[in-house]
Amino acid sequence: MSKVTKGRKKKAAALIIVAVLAAFIWSPFSNYGISLAVMKVYSGIHERESLMAEAGIEIEIPGGGATEEKDWYPFVMTYNPGDGFKRFTGEDAELSIMYNFPAFDVTKGGSRLFDRSSPYYNGFYGAYMIEGEDGEGNPYGFDKDGRLDLDAVSKVPEFDFQYLVLADFGLEREDMVFEWEIADFEEGVSYAGSDGWTRVDAGLTVNGAYHHRDKFRRSYLQYGTPAGFDGKGADFAPVEMKGRVYGKYFDEYGAGIFFYVMAADEGVLKACDEEILSGSRIREVS
Repeated sequence: MSKVTKGRKKKAAALIIVAVLAAFIWSPFSNYGISLAVMKVYSGIHERESLMAEAGIEIEIPGGGATEEKDWYPFVMTYNPGDGFKRFTGEDAELSIMYNFPAFDVTKGGSRLFDRSSPYYNGFYGAYMIEGEDGEGNPYGFDKDGRLDLDAVSKVPEFDFQYLVLADFGLEREDMVFEWEIADFEEGVSYAGSDGWTRVDAGLTVNGAYHHRDKFRRSYLQYGTPAGFDGKGADFAPVEMKGRVYGKYFDEYGAGIFFYVMAADEGVLKACDEEILSGSRIREVS
């Protein structure tokens, strides 16, 4: 075989490889791989700078691999909003967020967070750690008697979901809907390996995550895009949901910790709580 023929074959092989890579990158399947790669690094940076790291603890929360179903993303991520929470509440409180969202439908190029036909639509679970005080000198999220301040607690998921998640998708402030109505309240609950938690169940009316993609948004690197899902209906149409929060103040850390799950389907909420979130543990690290 001549050198010219060998060169042509190598060039043809290189072109085939480039074409295959290009096809993968532009296909819906690539969104999941990009998400995993980006979020592993990005979350790791925030984890090292979190309130948990400052307190010398780890909040270990199982990811989607804890169950056989393709229900949630493989691992829980960490995000620190900086001064955003202070500006939102007007209180001297800092927040670190741990969160997980519905699994990808790789054939459609995005998380089921966008899938209005899925019981996981609009769902999240995870934990918050909050350090600081309200205007009356109480630990944020608690009253002077150490009980949960439900109004203050509701501000945390409102800030998280509306101002961090949906605003990044393009939801305007004047269109934001967040209503919270307490359905059940129980103190002295054992959870995540310790006693003394308070559990709150609430009904929520919040904007849905589905919207028509109009341009690239940074959050698509994480969640994929909504382009492959049902395109009918209004963007960010409000959804009736269920929410559950477990809260407890830890004197030794000078902070409150809150586990949470929200879902449009009550069965999804209960399964996530019982099979995943309740397996969380808080442990000190050196």
